[in-house]
Amino acid sequence: MNLSEHAVRSCTGKLAFISGPDDFSLEVGHAVDPSRMFDPDVSPYCFDLANRILLCVSTPDISGAAFFYQAQRQYARSVMRVPFASLPDGPASPTLIFSIGRCGSTLLVRALEAAGVRAVSEPDFYTQAACHQPLDDSLRSAIAGATRLLPSSVVKLRLECNNAPLLIASAFDSPRIMFILRDPVDWAASLRRLSRNSLDLNWAVAQLRRGLLALDELTRNYAVRICYYEDFRELDAGPITDVLSWMGWSGTLSRETLLAVAARDAQDGTIVSRASVRHIPDDPRFKEAFRREWSRLRPAELVARLQLKLL
Repeated sequence: MNLSEHAVRSCTGKLAFISGPDDFSLEVGHAVDPSRMFDPDVSPYCFDLANRILLCVSTPDISGAAFFYQAQRQYARSVMRVPFASLPDGPASPTLIFSIGRCGSTLLVRALEAAGVRAVSEPDFYTQAACHQPLDDSLRSAIAGATRLLPSSVVKLRLECNNAPLLIASAFDSPRIMFILRDPVDWAASLRRLSRNSLDLNWAVAQLRRGLLALDELTRNYAVRICYYEDFRELDAGPITDVLSWMGWSGTLSRETLLAVAARDAQDGTIVSRASVRHIPDDPRFKEAFRREWSRLRPAELVARLQLKLL
């Protein structure tokens, strides 16, 4: 099947939305050799599900971007259309980092990068597949092939990937899976500040329940490393080294290196940076209301089964 590449005329996609095939206005394309998809300036962006095509983008070097999909959207120079049938086989054992969001996952990725691990934060073809309705199990091979084209074997996923965690994990033979949690009240308070104190209580409770149900699905099918923001937020060498060892990394990581990472906002320059919410106060009434509602509606049997110490 033919691959084609199209110069980007303009970007029409909104910054925080899930990536889609209509995010760019494109020039007339030209045929390219299949080897083009492996060039270092090319990375997988999203699926065109109707036409069974993966869209890749050519960008300058965006490694280290806080949110990969946003950097792709901002800096895309051209779009390549790759039919699913032309995608390569996927890697056997990528590291997949799931989370409930607002739990230091970007900070952890920064620490991994400081150790020399190649990690990528929130490629959106996973999100798109997880949110597609009805769920399309045939996307497993496309997810695997797209993953082969990423510049990393460690992938931090967006919160929305909790909608279909097994679709993503089962795309690979033996994935390493991590799931990051956080004290629920602190988590809800962080989301509340991010929303400028407009977060709906019921939505927050439902979102956290959805995250734990995703964790339940994963643990019933895979060995999952469960981590807590509270364990690594200070970037002590011990917890970070443990994570690196679990990933198969061997080496040393100095305390000075970790202190340098901790001194920077992992999400600096984005709409969710510390500076963007610095002047938003806590909402004590919301925190107390969330505490009561979570105590009433949390999946207690699951919390007990997995011995989730903070939930």
